[in-house]
This record gives sequence, structure tokens and C-alpha cells, in this order.
Amino acid sequence: MKKRIGEILIELGFIDESQLKMALDEKNKTGLLVGDVLLRLDWITEEQLQMALAIQSGAKILDIKSIKIDQSVTCEIPLDFAINNGIFPLERQNDFLRVATSNPFDVIVRDELARMTGSRIETCIAPKEWISNAIDLYYKVALTIDDNIEKITRTELDKENIDTNHIIRLADLLIDKGSVLEASDIHVVADTNLTRIYYRVDGVLRQNYLFHKSFHKSLVQRFKIMGDMDISNSNIPLDGRIQYNGQVGEIDIRVSSFPTQFGETVVMRLLKYSKVVGNLDLLGFEEKDLERFTKAIRRPYGLILATGPTGSGKTSTLYSALMSILTPDINVMTIEDPIEYVIPTIRQTAVNPKAGLTFATALRSAMRQDPDVILVGEIRDQETTELALRASITGHLVLSTLHTNDSASAITRLMDLGAKPNILASAITMVVAQRLLRKVCPKCLKITPIEAKEAEIFLKHDIEPPQHLARHTGCESCHNTGYTGRIGIFETLSVDRGIEELISRGAPLRAIEEKAINSGTVLMLKQALSKVSNHITTLEEVLRVIADA
Repeated sequence: MKKRIGEILIELGFIDESQLKMALDEKNKTGLLVGDVLLRLDWITEEQLQMALAIQSGAKILDIKSIKIDQSVTCEIPLDFAINNGIFPLERQNDFLRVATSNPFDVIVRDELARMTGSRIETCIAPKEWISNAIDLYYKVALTIDDNIEKITRTELDKENIDTNHIIRLADLLIDKGSVLEASDIHVVADTNLTRIYYRVDGVLRQNYLFHKSFHKSLVQRFKIMGDMDISNSNIPLDGRIQYNGQVGEIDIRVSSFPTQFGETVVMRLLKYSKVVGNLDLLGFEEKDLERFTKAIRRPYGLILATGPTGSGKTSTLYSALMSILTPDINVMTIEDPIEYVIPTIRQTAVNPKAGLTFATALRSAMRQDPDVILVGEIRDQETTELALRASITGHLVLSTLHTNDSASAITRLMDLGAKPNILASAITMVVAQRLLRKVCPKCLKITPIEAKEAEIFLKHDIEPPQHLARHTGCESCHNTGYTGRIGIFETLSVDRGIEELISRGAPLRAIEEKAINSGTVLMLKQALSKVSNHITTLEEVLRVIADA
């Protein structure tokens, strides 16, 4: 029989039997829970009550200092429901929706949440005050951002000199909006008579606001001041960095300005430590590919490459690899342009070509720092290629990126950069080509029968067509896009003895690709079509991302 909360508090030494008896008497008078009575009497702390609740219910206590909140899930639960039931949605993990609550025993609320979201619910215990503050921050702030932006821009429209305080406030609101949308980038673009504000969400750029041209110069100057950039010269490209601390929390922002015929364009990259970084299971690998990748990164030496276009998730993949193998007894170093995720236990360096610190010079110096693992942001020239290969065959694990369309092309690309076939063959361990696909919104997707032309695409690639496909529509939860979040598709090429022999004798790309397929590599398009069959994404999204489908 499960022990009562009072009994657990006594066993933990937080109260005695006389205090419990008095609390039970007060409970009978007021109808309050025993734990709430003890809190009001100041006989226990909220942390002590949480500990007892965790023991009684089996639920975990939420680490409120390090929790990463996925703001997109707040759209799935109405504000009134969250307030009335004292719950706050945290994140999705596979089929589960994690929810913070101060009462893990409320089965009725849990069942209603499961019905509302179509997910299994996992509750975490959190203080009531924290839940209330989180609701205020992530629900109410998000609802007022657009109203405040509209109010400021309407008020200042007819003024010759826009109020400085209003520009400061508007700049903050635009960043807050980017955080709420989970945007990766914010663009401030000048047009003939307008200022256009774009947000890149799930890899797609969309225009959210149109302001009068008079706002442009003031906004650009504000963002440049925040980024510690020179505002006296608008004719040269500049870079800066902002440590933003606003209503939606702390965000590290990389700022870039660029002169155009209508005025400077500012692009801000919001560098949030992704919730998938460090968790390989959440990236989207198929089971066999994950096994191959995990085996490769746990080797003490070799070169592992992530390939794909800009914005395809290469950095997240490599950092997840680093975090999964990071232990106190190895020296991990990174050379990046710029540093995207700051991790205190890793020695990180940003290249500075103006000061002579290129990828090649930094890598050469890093080799004298006794590293075990080195992450090189990108291999882009012959010198870096040679140094990376030399490091990987002298007992170091080297992770890096290339811009190629598929995994086999990375081999020929390195040869183009001057790699000697025999050294490359013995150095390279694995190539992972990847893309990011938007996931269809589970709240508004429609399942309809597959059409003949769609089935032909599956048959063309020797895949049995599914009977039905998911279609995107659009709702409030996904900001009317039909999609929410992204997932990776990965083409893993393991360099076994057969492929090593092909590389050594300079075999053509087609021969390497065919050998890789025979050895277990599943091409990226087939990976994508598998996710279409499982209703994770849409065929339309695959055709957008992979042109040769």
C-alpha cells in the first residue's frame, strides 16, 4: 500500500508526528492538501515537499535551472487550461509530452492532456511559482508581442525623429518574436519605401512584418550597437555578437550587416543550444545508421565528415557526437567559424583570418595541445585537408564538414582538395550526408489516399508505395504553415576494406557509391521516402528539399 505524504515527510525527518496531526486537523477544516497546509505553516520547504511527492508518485523532480523548454509545444495546450490546472508543457520526447505540475496525482488532468494532444503524458514535479512564471513568460508574453509591435510602429509612423526608447523596445520585441517562433535567423531588409522583417523558421524564410522605411536606419543602428559594431560606416560588411537577455530568456546572437542599394541589411542568427544537441536518438537516424555512426565516433582515431548544404544540421550532428563521447579523461578541442554552441568543458577557438588564425593555422597549433578529439568547422582548402588527414592517422579522432550533395561525393571532393588517395583511404572512417525535413504538424495533418503520380515516385526507387499520405494544412499550433519542427535524414557511408581499396586506386564516384550501397548505405532519398510512408513528413516537403526525387 502506497504511503501517505505525511508519513514520507516524517520518515525523511522533515516533520514530526505532532506536526502531522495538527496539519491533518487543519486539512479537515480547510479542505487543503496536507502538503499545502504544511507549506502555509512554514514547517517544510517546497523542495522538501517535492522530494516527498517524487517518492510517493515515482515522478521526477524537474531541474528548473537547466531545463530547455520547447516553446512550440505551448501551442498545443490552451492558456486557460494551463492556468486552471497549474501545468506547463515542457517538450516532446518521441511519443511523450513532458509536462510540469505541482500535483503528479491528478489523473483527470493527465487524461485530458493525452486526449487534447494525442500523446502519452510524462509529468515532472515543479514549484507552483515556477509554473506560474513560466505560463506568464511563454504564453502571455507571446500573445502581447504582436500587439506591442503594432502599437509602437503605428505611434511613431508620422514622426520625423522616431523615439529612441521606442526603437530599443521594438528591437527587443523583434528578437523576442524570433525566439517564440523558434526562428534560426531574423532579417531586417530595406526596400524602396519599406522595412521588411523576415524570420527563418524550420529552414523556410517568411516575411512577418512590414514597417515604414523611416524605421530602417534606426533599427539597423540599434542592432549594430547591441552587437558592438561600428555605426559610423554603413558601406562595409560588419560582424558582431549580442548577448541578449530579454523577456524570453538569454539568447546568444550572431549579427551581420551588409550594404545594399537601399541601405544596410542586418541578419541575426539566434544561437540557441538545441534540445537535440547531445542526444543522437533525437536527430532522426534510422536504427542501423545510428549503430554505424555511434560505432565510428567511439573509435579513438579517424576522420568523420558531415556533408550537406548550409543549414542542413551538420553542426548539431557533430556536436551531438562530441557530447555523446565527452568524458573528463579526454581533451576535446574545436576550431570554428564562429563558435555556435559554447560548452565549458570543451576548448573552443574561433578562427580569425584577419589576425592570421585560419582553420589550417589553428589546426596546426591545436595538434600541439595534446588533443584526443578535434572538431574542425569546415575543410575548405588543401592545407586544412592535409592537416586533418595527418591528425586522423596519428591517433586523433577528427570531426569536420564539407559541402557536398551526398556521402560518396565527399571522397572525390577531398581528392580535388589535394588529398592523396592512399592517405585518404587509411584516414577516413565515415561520411554522413544529411538534410533537414520539416515534420508535418500532428494537430492539423490530413491523411488521404495516395495518387498515381505520387506512387510512381516510390516505385521509381524500388519502394512499395504506402496506401495513404499525410497532407499539411495549417493551424494556430504551427503558425498556419502545416509543419512544426524538423527531423534529419542521413546517408551513412562506412569506409570498409572494399571502399578503402577503391579510394586507394582513385576509383570513380559511381563505383564508390555502388560499393557503399552493397555494404549497407541507404541513399538519402530512400530515407526521406521512408519518413513519408510513416507520416512524419509530406512528399511535397521531400520534393522541396531533395531536387532529384
